Amino acid sequence: MADELLKAHLYYDDINKIRVLDHTILKDSEDLKNICKEYETKVKDFGKIISNLLETLQELGENVEKQKMAAIGSMNLLKSITKQRENEQAKLQSEINERSMLIEQLDSEYDSLQILEANQIETIEYLTALR
Repeated sequence: MADELLKAHLYYDDINKIRVLDHTILKDSEDLKNICKEYETKVKDFGKIISNLLETLQELGENVEKQKMAAIGSMNLLKSITKQRENEQAKLQSEINERSMLIEQLDSEYDSLQILEANQIETIEYLTALR
């Protein structure tokens, strides 16, 4: 009778109940089921870890963008200040050049006036001597 059950793929278990699967196959199936549950749990945990990692990376990316924008703003401000100083320096240099030219003109005029004064004094002395 046991052979006939085996031919029909029916088996007895430990408590003498008739089973469709062999005890070893049933045990292997249950072990595989448990392994699959563990694997599923690990995959879910891994998914949570990845989600947390992605959120952290997103926050870091946003922080980097803020810092980048602040740095760009600072660089632009620095360039603006540098440009203003260059313009102010050019303006002052232009004023210095204008005043230097004015000093040169005034020096030339002064020298001319001294020569004229000397000539006039000489003329006055000559005319005074003639009298």
